[in-house]
Amino acid sequence: MSGKVFGTDDEPGCAHKDRRRRHDDRAEWDIQPDPVTCRTVVALLEEEVPLSVVTDLRFDSTEPYSIVMAFNAGTDLVIEWELGRELLDSGRRRLAGFGDIQIWPTEIRGHELVYMSFRSGWETFVVAASAVVIDEFLNRTFEAVPLGEEGSFLDVESFVSQFSDET
Repeated sequence: MSGKVFGTDDEPGCAHKDRRRRHDDRAEWDIQPDPVTCRTVVALLEEEVPLSVVTDLRFDSTEPYSIVMAFNAGTDLVIEWELGRELLDSGRRRLAGFGDIQIWPTEIRGHELVYMSFRSGWETFVVAASAVVIDEFLNRTFEAVPLGEEGSFLDVESFVSQFSDET
């Protein structure tokens, strides 16, 4: 990564394992975790000068509807937010979300950015992330679990079995 928060020479830093899904005789999906991770730097827009914050974006096919963003501002405290993958995808194109999380696209000096506002109680913080990084991360999650096929990746039988054993 370059020293800039959003340099054009930045690598997205996204990685994923090869797909380990297969069809059996009944054409059902085998439930296999397929994680996608991305480490990047976002700009915390709280002060006059944005603060660079190392951020991990994580997706796991065993929880196909959500992603996790973990913000690490160089302290012992890592702040994690779980949000809908579809919300991040929608916010990439237009204002999306209400309540605790809102996401919207913008362009500054020729660089496409994604703004994300997170609210907890009375506190709100806004970060700006590179749209290139967000797009790459989302594309990798869609390779792991195509949009609209999330239900195929849920192990409902295992959940029901575990729930039945506890009662």
